[in-house]
Amino acid sequence: MKKQKCLVFGQEVDAGWLTSETVGEILAAATERAALAADPDIACVVDILDRVADAWADPAYHLRKKAAKLLPELTLFSPAMIEEGFGVISAICRRANVEKRIRGELGDLKVLDGGSERPHHSYRLCARPRGILLHLTAGNVFVGAVDSLVSGIITKNANILKMSRVDPVFPLLFIESIKEHDPAGIIWPNQAALLWKGGDAAIENLLFQAPLTIVFWGGHEALQSLKSRLGPTTSLIENGPRYSFAVVEGSRIRKGPSPSMVRGLALDLCRWDQQACSSPHVVYIIDRDVKTAHLLIEAMFDELVQLRSELPLGALSFDEKVEIRKVRELARMAQAKGEGRLVCPEDFSFTLVLEYDSTFKVSCLNRTLFFKVVADVETLLEQVKPLSAYLQTAGIHCGAELTARLEAELFGAGVKRITEVGGMSEGHDGAPHEGNFLLRQLVEWVDVEYRENSESRVEWLLRQIVSSPYYRRIIDKAGGCGFENFHKLPLLDRETFYRNSPPESEDILTGPMTDAYVYASGGTTGSPKFTFYSNEEYRYVTDILTDIYRNAGLESGDRVANLFIAGNLWTSFNVAGRALENLGCLNLPVGGASDLENILKYLQIFKVNAVVGLPSIIINLAEEIKKRGLNIRIEKILYGGEHLRPQTCDFLREAIGAVSIRSAGYACVDTGPVGWQCMHLEGSVHHVLEEYCHAEILDPLDHTPVTGNASGEIIATNLNRVLMPVVRYRTGDLGRWVETGNCPCGFSGRSFELLGRCDDLLVIGGINLMPVDVAAGLAGLPVSQSFQIAAQTANGRDQLCLRLEAEKKLPDRQVIEALKTGSYKIAESLNDNWMNIVIEWFKPGEIKRNPRTGKLKPVVDERFKP
Repeated sequence: MKKQKCLVFGQEVDAGWLTSETVGEILAAATERAALAADPDIACVVDILDRVADAWADPAYHLRKKAAKLLPELTLFSPAMIEEGFGVISAICRRANVEKRIRGELGDLKVLDGGSERPHHSYRLCARPRGILLHLTAGNVFVGAVDSLVSGIITKNANILKMSRVDPVFPLLFIESIKEHDPAGIIWPNQAALLWKGGDAAIENLLFQAPLTIVFWGGHEALQSLKSRLGPTTSLIENGPRYSFAVVEGSRIRKGPSPSMVRGLALDLCRWDQQACSSPHVVYIIDRDVKTAHLLIEAMFDELVQLRSELPLGALSFDEKVEIRKVRELARMAQAKGEGRLVCPEDFSFTLVLEYDSTFKVSCLNRTLFFKVVADVETLLEQVKPLSAYLQTAGIHCGAELTARLEAELFGAGVKRITEVGGMSEGHDGAPHEGNFLLRQLVEWVDVEYRENSESRVEWLLRQIVSSPYYRRIIDKAGGCGFENFHKLPLLDRETFYRNSPPESEDILTGPMTDAYVYASGGTTGSPKFTFYSNEEYRYVTDILTDIYRNAGLESGDRVANLFIAGNLWTSFNVAGRALENLGCLNLPVGGASDLENILKYLQIFKVNAVVGLPSIIINLAEEIKKRGLNIRIEKILYGGEHLRPQTCDFLREAIGAVSIRSAGYACVDTGPVGWQCMHLEGSVHHVLEEYCHAEILDPLDHTPVTGNASGEIIATNLNRVLMPVVRYRTGDLGRWVETGNCPCGFSGRSFELLGRCDDLLVIGGINLMPVDVAAGLAGLPVSQSFQIAAQTANGRDQLCLRLEAEKKLPDRQVIEALKTGSYKIAESLNDNWMNIVIEWFKPGEIKRNPRTGKLKPVVDERFKP
């Protein structure tokens, strides 16, 4: 017979290698391997484990065949149970399950590498391996040791596994399988699997006093002994003895238990021959009539007879047979007295016992299950509460009302996991185990924190983006990543931005175009222009947008129509939809390009009280509602993408009963949100979104910061976007700083007033004309607030062409007089004969709009057309 071997970090040794003299060697080797185990990317670790999963899923895999030959004799599990165990091993290592587990227990995979940014909280969170893990596992289920070992591998620890004398084979075969699929030696040399006699003080006192973490799985006495010998630098993660039970509502089985429930309960009992902590010891039937218990036992007998061939019980030891005989003899005596019932075959394959005493009974295992009837939940709780420190899983088969009550009551009684009957033996990746997340316990949580001021945020951003060739050049030229060099960085105009962006170049990117969203950016002419958000950045910006919507007055009880335009790689519809989802309101993804009749229909059916969308679409909708005299009242309007003039707000209040009209956030696809409005701001005044954007207002001519209330161009730096950074971006919007003091909403930072587009400022006829000047005059006329002003030249003089939408034309003279009344600048220019005005009339919605966005450009300069 081949001599038993052990493994010490890549070196095969004899089984008796570990002694008090060699403990120091293994601890020194473990310390060295711990430093190496912490280094590889988690993606690399997951790749290797996934290849191992494929191998163990293959019945022809040579190590699986070897294990299948050896394990039945060692573990006494049946060959069928061993084969099912190989499926569990494969599932433990499968990529999808490992990643799901990491996300469920640790949040995301990045915490195991360089860390995961927590932008809401201004820190980067990292999960550092503890270093050395000593796994003391029970020998009851052979996959348990591997599960514990894989947990240590996932968390990048060096692992020492004490093998059970019941099974000193499978851990070694598993590590060998890792070696076969890890030719670079990234994982397998960081594992050790050893044998020593439990309780050997010469060995254990040295190990238990060492600076490492012990992962314990086992019984109460062994746990207490271990605790008494721990050193001051030794940590303990305990998984002590646990008991589980099932609860069945009598009314659900009175007419005969469902076959699926019976099958599930039978599998929960048979898997691992009832050796797992999640295996049921007792089934409590909540009823006042014992007949339901008899029905369930009889159904279970038939199912277990079938499972006896499908998943047979493993070989029993003499002592185990003695324990089962004791249970059966006591049950026969109780049955003879009319105090219970015994249902079992002649062999030892399973034992079902009905006891009229409701006290919780710990089973002798090996498919021995007790059934007890309790009249109510209170009686059930009286029986299980004394074992509160040892309870693990409760499998429930009850109606909805009773299930809800049991969830609350059983958790209070100490139960750590509740599932359906049939799910007790299954479990879910990423769910807690015995009240804790194991992976979280195998790491140390550390963080890198950032001061919450503008300088610190900017410096952090610049350090993150130097991997971009474009930003590397300009940051180096400016003198480095310090905030003192920030204002030396050149302003980023659109031409430069797009010239260094895909598809022309990838110089502005800091990483590959994966795990990201791509959106259309820029205008409609020339080559396509795009902007990229990583999925993490996208989730964060939509969380920010949720806060903006909430601060602007939207609530979970609102019924909101999303009227932004969908498709064609456009941003607004998508991000608004997710923000509304986060808000918890009734979210109607209508889309501003939908048929008008359908939009009106949805508004009426769902009694929509709020909309988000482009002003031009909202205006057209309001005009149609007013024209038709429809009983549609939209109390809350959040607009974005275009400017909304005061006169238009007055129209919306009159036409559709708008009470609250606020910005959905001052933003564009490239910069993301820059400003937001609270309930105390009016017009186009916004608070700066300081945790997300660094804003500047610069003189348009010399690019120096404006002073006082002077206007200038808004320059935005997105503090969160790293994949495609946007630093000192020229928005093309005019703004000025305004003093809001300590706003009643609690904001005490900077605020600005949005004045319009830089290119909306039209110098014509000796005046500086903006759309607001024209809107003031049109406010009292029966014309749409969607209009366009065009600068032209006629007979050597400036000519203002005013394009208006209305159902009926008005006399030009009436319009011109209204304009003169609304704006002294227009009146002076006309009176001094510096310009003249012509008017072009269109039906509502017929002025040419941007085919990509549906926006109407309010100002165009046609004086210099060839």
